[in-house]
Parts: sequence; structure tokens; C-alpha cells
Amino acid sequence: MKTERMMTARGLKGFTWVLTTLAMALLHTGCGDECIDDFDCRDQGTPAAGQRYTCVENKCEQTPIAVPDAGTETDAGTETDAGTDTDAGTETDAGTETDAGTETDAGTETDAGTETDAGTETDAGTDPCEAATYDPKLGTLQLQAGFVAGEAATLPSAAGPVGVTPGPTYSLYTVVSDSYVGPHALYSLGTWPQVSLGTASLFDVAAPADQSPGAQLFLSSYVETDGLRVLTGYTKSGAGFPGSVGVYDVATPASSTYVSAPSNFSAGVVPGAFLINGGGLDTVSAGLAVYALKTDVTPYTALKVGTLPPETGGSGFTAVSTNGVAMLGYYSDETFLNEGRAVGPAVISEALTSGTPFAVADAPALDVGSNFVAAAGHGEGVSVLRGDYVPPDYNFAGTDISRFAFTVTNGGATVTVGARQPVLVYVDQCTSVTGMTAIGADLLVGVDDKNGARLVRIQQAP
Repeated sequence: MKTERMMTARGLKGFTWVLTTLAMALLHTGCGDECIDDFDCRDQGTPAAGQRYTCVENKCEQTPIAVPDAGTETDAGTETDAGTDTDAGTETDAGTETDAGTETDAGTETDAGTETDAGTETDAGTDPCEAATYDPKLGTLQLQAGFVAGEAATLPSAAGPVGVTPGPTYSLYTVVSDSYVGPHALYSLGTWPQVSLGTASLFDVAAPADQSPGAQLFLSSYVETDGLRVLTGYTKSGAGFPGSVGVYDVATPASSTYVSAPSNFSAGVVPGAFLINGGGLDTVSAGLAVYALKTDVTPYTALKVGTLPPETGGSGFTAVSTNGVAMLGYYSDETFLNEGRAVGPAVISEALTSGTPFAVADAPALDVGSNFVAAAGHGEGVSVLRGDYVPPDYNFAGTDISRFAFTVTNGGATVTVGARQPVLVYVDQCTSVTGMTAIGADLLVGVDDKNGARLVRIQQAP
């Protein structure tokens, strides 16, 4: 099984950024199996109305949600209910003093089998999200002290993961995919804050060998760009979860290329390279680790730069701050949470130059205090989306976006991680965060609610 993608809109059609979940599943299912239980299907996006994803013969399929109907054995319409042997209209009914045809008859407006039946989809009580107050930008999310909401823009319904160039002019890119069998293509999203989907695709995300009709691909949750190139990725079912990353050359599209990258899960940009958290890159195969695709040489060169801790049970998140610190993550089989470590820019540079990997566990940890399912650079620090997937259906329940500041000393070799600082807080689940990415020193947040999907720029207060 593969892990979840974040920034997911309302299903596969328009992948509006998919939130990456527990990041452990890249290791935990058999060869070619998409799932082993319903929990493994939590990365499939939002199912159709009245449907849920279940694991059927190692494949995630949509099946109807069983809703106890009025008049069933578990409903209020039981043997003492209207419509049973003792109900109004039967041989023992109407005409007696206790006729069910009175105001207390179970067949009246208070019958448990009516629209107010506690067992139906329209269960007693109103939808709190209908009565909630929505901010035009942030919906029901609450902005915390020290941050302000800047520009906002509507996110096209077809848009998937979003990437932003370094600036000062911020060009946006996204991946568009209609289904797991494609087509999967890179598009321009315009220039911030004038967001609009390009009329023609720029690049096929799938490598030529995977462009055959019916080929099922699982798109990775990132679009990363250094301003000259745009990185995308995907995986497939199979041993080691084979996959590729695509590198689109902005100035010379004919020079764009693909590189084998099994289990590629997250990525980030550092000077002269893309960092990729996955199971290998090109001809370098060393299991789950942090790899680098060096872009300051031609042809591009792949190498392993970071070794993940022994307790790693799955890939994790990658986010890079403006002062060069890379938060490198992994799913821990000890804590059963996503973990993140802050690796200094000098440590990364040395690994890129020498080819000797650093130990991610040697870097200081972020004290997140819970699970998190997305991360992005946010000025001289990173922000993470805290929350988890709640049984029995494992729907995501967010709690907040929090930021951790990074202080760099010792020539970039030492990083001090600051205390957690809340940025946006969920007061309910009426507005959801669908993804995050850096935009300069600020944070670009995808949000979605009854008023539609949009991007909001979160800035640190002066």
C-alpha cells in the first residue's frame, strides 16, 4: 500500500492536494497488494456520497455505507414500533382506547422511522457546519497571534499538489489527474495571486514506460521547484513500490527527464539538489533513506545523503526553511507517529560534496506532541499540520498548523529547534486544511469547505 497524498479535493477528479497520512504503508503490505485491511485505504481520497473505501481482495474499492433504516432490527422501528404486529392499523389496533392512531402513535411525526429517526443520515439535530460562521479566507479556522492572512485565491477544482518558485515573482505549478489511470500532467497555475489553470499541459508526469493505457499510478503529494526545474513523482504497486520522479526543465522542455525512484514519498529543494525521501534513486538503492538528485551537474547525479533511524517503519516528510535547514522525517515503529529532525545546511552540503551520508537521528527532533500529516517550509522554520486519522472510518481530524523556528549556528552545522507555535487552529472540522507549501518566507495553505477550495497566504505579523 502507499501512503496518503495530501491536498485532496473531493475525490480523484481534481486531487486538490492530498494530505499525507501516517507515512508508514510503503513497507507494510505484500508485493502488488494495495491494501490488507480498510485502514490501508485511507489514502484513496474522498469517496462518493454514501460510499466508503474498503479492502476487497487486496484492492481498495468503494462500497455503500450501511445505514440502519427505520423499521430494521436496530432502528427505533422495532417490535413496539409503527409497522410491527402491535402497530396502528393491525388487528389489535385502531378502535381501542390505546389505539396507536392517537397523538402518541408510533406512526405519527415522532415515529422513529421518520425524517427525525436517529438511525438515518438525517439524524436528529442540524448540521453544525451549516450554521457556522465562515471567514472569507480561512473559513472556520482560527488564526493565532503573531500571524496574519494575506492574499487568497480560488484553487481550480482540477488542481492537485501545488509548487511555488523561489520568487520574488512566484510562479505556481500543479499536477492534474482525472484518475489513477491518468492522464497525469504538470500544468501552470499562473503567478501568485493571479491563480488560473493553464490551457495546455507542460509535461507528462508518467515516464514513457508507464504511459500505457490502464497503467495505475499513485501520484506523490509534492510538486517542488527550484525556479529552473519542477520535480514531480509517483509510485506503482509491486515489490518495493517502483516509481519515478520527473524533472521538467522550464527553459528547455526537451531537456526534461525521468529518474527511477521507488517509494518516493516527499521531496525538498536545497542548493544544487532535490532531496527525496524514498527507497532509492536512479542506480542508488539502499532502502528507505534520504537521497539527493544533484542538479548542478549534467547529467544529474543521484546519491544517498541521509540514513534514517533503525526504528523507521516508513517514509516521512521533507521541508526546507529559508535558512537552509531541512526537516527530514520518518514514520517511527516505536512511537507509531511521524517524526521530524532538523538537519543543518552545512551537514547537507558536506554529504552532497563527500558522498558520505549523515545520520538523521543525530539531528535535533521537533517536539510536535502528536502525529502530523504534512509539512512545509515557513520562513526560518517549518510548519506542520497536526492531527490524525480517527477510527472506525479513519477520517482525518485536524487540530492545528504549528510552526517551529530554526536557529542556525556553528557555520550551519548546528540547529536549535524552537518551541511549537500555533498558526491556525481547528475549532471544528467544517473547514479543512488540504495542503501546505512555502511561498517565499510565508506559508501557502490550501483550505476547503462549503464555500469551495482556495489558497491563503499566511504571513508572520510585523
